Amino acid sequence: MWPFTSAYPERRAEEVDGKTFDYIVVGGGCAGCVVASRLSEDPDMSVLVLEKGRVNDNFLSRIPLLSQNYRFPNLGAVARVTEPIREVGGRRARIWTAEAVGGATRVNAMLLTRGVPAGFNEWAERFGLADWSWEKVEPFFRKSENAVGHPDAEHRGHGGPVENCQPPPELAVYPYYEKMAEAVGLPVHRDLNDPAAPAQGYFYLDMAIDGRGNRVSAYRAWLNRRIANERREHLTVCTGVVASKLEVDEKGKQVTGVYIRHAGPGRDKKDFFVKARREVIICSGSLCSPQLLMLSGIGPRDQIEGNGIPLVHELPAVGRNLADHCSVPVMMEVPVKDTLHQIESLLGILWQMLLYLLFGTGLLATSSTTTTAFIRTTALDDETMTVRAADSSGASTMDARDPRNIPDAEIMVMPINCLGVVVPGISLSTLYATLTQPFSRGRVELASTDAESHPRIVYPMLADERDAVALRRATRFAMHLAERFAASGYPHRAPLTFGPGMDLAYLEALYENDTRDAGDRDGVPGLGGAPGPKGVGDQVRKRQGELPELNWRAATDGDIDAYARRVCVTSLHPSGTCGMSLGPRDGVVDQRLRVHGLRGLRIADASVFPKIPSAHTMAPTMMVAERCAEFLRSEWAERKGK
Repeated sequence: MWPFTSAYPERRAEEVDGKTFDYIVVGGGCAGCVVASRLSEDPDMSVLVLEKGRVNDNFLSRIPLLSQNYRFPNLGAVARVTEPIREVGGRRARIWTAEAVGGATRVNAMLLTRGVPAGFNEWAERFGLADWSWEKVEPFFRKSENAVGHPDAEHRGHGGPVENCQPPPELAVYPYYEKMAEAVGLPVHRDLNDPAAPAQGYFYLDMAIDGRGNRVSAYRAWLNRRIANERREHLTVCTGVVASKLEVDEKGKQVTGVYIRHAGPGRDKKDFFVKARREVIICSGSLCSPQLLMLSGIGPRDQIEGNGIPLVHELPAVGRNLADHCSVPVMMEVPVKDTLHQIESLLGILWQMLLYLLFGTGLLATSSTTTTAFIRTTALDDETMTVRAADSSGASTMDARDPRNIPDAEIMVMPINCLGVVVPGISLSTLYATLTQPFSRGRVELASTDAESHPRIVYPMLADERDAVALRRATRFAMHLAERFAASGYPHRAPLTFGPGMDLAYLEALYENDTRDAGDRDGVPGLGGAPGPKGVGDQVRKRQGELPELNWRAATDGDIDAYARRVCVTSLHPSGTCGMSLGPRDGVVDQRLRVHGLRGLRIADASVFPKIPSAHTMAPTMMVAERCAEFLRSEWAERKGK
């Protein structure tokens, strides 16, 4: 065994050039780490991972809360900017991820949410994907995890590499959030991933955090330094490279290898080549997986030939069907001690850092989102804005196995400013109304033939009127939750300060006067919007006090739409651009994740979702990657047996 002190065996392009591997995994993010780790469990298999970023494992990247701040240096965070979005006044969305081994799991909120069983049953029933029903996918959720927070739960995994827990809430405010939820008809549940849990409810969340308070990224769970060194004879991790093109044989039917280049400005753009003896697995994510296909001549004819690339294999659905969750923050003013804003003072961060270093506890050892509510907006009573447990026909709205009950909205409880812009002088807590089953669809297109250029992203925010209707109801419900919180016995005033009906001119002025670079705004919630000078906060209260009190009953649909158009942001769960389907007309991969019409090529990441899950997408993405590795092992074992 290689000693723990050994350096991570990162390889350069020159070291792998011209070599042949059984499997080549393109992308070392969430899915790529899983696929490569599972395949390399077999010492007779040679596996190459290609990753644009570096390992970049550092102290900051391990601290759960601080590593959520994309603005911090040395995290590898990058943003891809969309085209202007007409429905929100021409604003652009910034879709953040990380270019490092582990990908987005190095900077995300670490929330391990599977999604209700009905979501996967819908994949099977609506799309004909019988191999992806809840019964078929559930074992792979369990296989990945070690649910130390639920040690006796048979429905949870206990032997997998992804350790997860429920750190006790560090803020005294959470009992009042529970009362708030119960007041509107939401049952309180401790395990969102229990298949017997209700489809609607207020849930405490599992986080990919270990017993020492460290972030459990895909890197640390699946491709950490110990694993990479133990398997270095047959597992190769090549970093600092970008895949520029797939090699396809002369008949256009078999993918045989990958061309790569050094990544980064000023680097030599010489092509290197690595050959796949068995298969290439693309795990580059919902934005970059379709981009690589199109750069290789695989995809829609207009995109490929229009960019001067020879058409190798026409697949019209490549890059289509882009879906994402989007969110609207409704924010209350509460004391600093009941928010994450307390770490924005020198004394506060020093105290929390001390707790973290000595005990692995405190605010830094948790996520920004400890609890959340999932609802079905059609199950809300229009008059009372409370949750109905049964619909007009008497059918349950709580049965999590019925596709009619898939939650189409989530209200995340985030005790921090989530406006994406500094609000000086006020400490805020957010009810983050999020659309989880959008109808709007966008697309990913080529912006350049340069593999390092970001693709053109036509982002699907509120393009379908059905989404506007659902988001209105979710936002109104969040406003009602804020009202119930204020009436829960909470011992402080908690006025609803940011929401529909507020002074939009003042809101706009906040954006215009923010001194940070525009790239740091619009969609980077909290962890940086320090309360600042008290006098500015007094101005906010005075300005708001001159208007009628924000109220869910008084807010018109027009008020909600106007507010949402200004503050709505992506929830950073892009998916669907290489969707799974029964044939090449409607999607890109089959049920075993093989690209339609090509041998030796699979895709295993969030791009293959036929429909976006009603969940944070880390756990579903790992499940897809687990299944991909199992498909590969079983199929090649069958071939070997013959």
